[in-house]
Amino acid sequence: MSNTSVADAPAKRSSALSFGGRGWSVIAIEGLLICVAAGSVSHGLNIITPTLSAAYGIDNNALLYAATPATFGGVLGAYVLAKTTERWGSKLNILVSLLVCAVAFGLLGIVGNTVVGFFCAYAVVNFFGTGYGYVGGLALVNMWFPRKKNTALGFVTMGQTMSTGIYVPLLAWFISLAGPTNPALGFWGMSAVMVALVGVVLLFVKDLPEQYGKTPDNEPMTSEQIAATRTAAANFKPPYTAWQLLKMKDIWLMAIGTGCVYIMLVAVMSQMVPRQMSIGIDQAQAVMNLSIAAFIGVPGAFIWGWLGHKLGSKTTIIIYSCWWIVSISINAYFSFNPVTLWISLIMLGFSFGGATNLSTSIVADKFPRSAFIGANAVVQPLQGIVRSLATSILAFGLQNFGGDNPAAPDYAGPYTVLIGVGLLGVALFALMNTKPSAETLAAEAVGVVEK
Repeated sequence: MSNTSVADAPAKRSSALSFGGRGWSVIAIEGLLICVAAGSVSHGLNIITPTLSAAYGIDNNALLYAATPATFGGVLGAYVLAKTTERWGSKLNILVSLLVCAVAFGLLGIVGNTVVGFFCAYAVVNFFGTGYGYVGGLALVNMWFPRKKNTALGFVTMGQTMSTGIYVPLLAWFISLAGPTNPALGFWGMSAVMVALVGVVLLFVKDLPEQYGKTPDNEPMTSEQIAATRTAAANFKPPYTAWQLLKMKDIWLMAIGTGCVYIMLVAVMSQMVPRQMSIGIDQAQAVMNLSIAAFIGVPGAFIWGWLGHKLGSKTTIIIYSCWWIVSISINAYFSFNPVTLWISLIMLGFSFGGATNLSTSIVADKFPRSAFIGANAVVQPLQGIVRSLATSILAFGLQNFGGDNPAAPDYAGPYTVLIGVGLLGVALFALMNTKPSAETLAAEAVGVVEK
């Protein structure tokens, strides 16, 4: 595998896409991790609850209602597992989280014969699924690519975007092999995938590129510089406590601002099929259109990452939020025209892969490399709380501004509410300062080649 050698390093800076062999393996592995994590904690519900409902005679709506509070296991996991990652490193966190999540996911097919059993198992899946996909995995990428994180995350989030098209059919196939009367075997099939990933991480991942004798960002560095970066990472002491971070204005601007982005994303994605049906498109075609939009999100994930690298995370997330606002506006006010409907669907699909990338990068800009883990432990749970308001805000909009026909609501009013949320996010991002503090830089002492 080719990475920049620590000896005889050339002076020329490597390109934004030069990650080295080891670096590309980290990107590919985190892409797989986030694909499985996103499927386990979100997209997989398309298969999980109907399967348990059919097998055990439980009302599907009751399972969905139980899934909502169970997802707060991920909010709790975002903080707790970030603190363990900060102490013991990303790799150990990923390994433990994968193993526990594998067991909990397999148990869904057994204890999911009751609503309480499903809630307990799914809460554990969310807790540890967040741990390996979004806490340990994203921290790992940030440790390997402190300056190229945007483009690296652009490739990583392709895995998240493709989760709907890969994870959901794979889980459905496992369950079909097991048969409708014995769904437990199907759930254990996905658990086996997680266990296989344990082996991959164990063999091919290290917390730091320096542990392979490579360099952060695959940049040219001397042996003295690489020794300095490894020592700095090993001796890193967090400059701020969680309480001190909570007192920072920028932490709240990041958390609420990115939460606004996710409110738009979750609310619109959940209504893309009903929205199309409200203007006369049949369900099968609406689902096909959604799949096409999701496919468009794969290259979109990289492009948003590339823009973040070129323009900076703050500028790009403002552009990204405005892109969402324009997309929603077209969908809300002009979608009776088939041309404008497709323009909206393409724009929305292009946006799907950017949220995780940019919401991670702005935190990493303010709190680089090792400092990222502790800061994200505070930002991500706060973001999750704001994000959880998406369905309530959408329901409020539909109830009060959706017209008198619930079967075919008028989306202009509800989507106007979402546009207001997006404008709030833009304002918060504009007030945000992503420049690292002197205390953070002193504690970090990154030691990579300066721009």
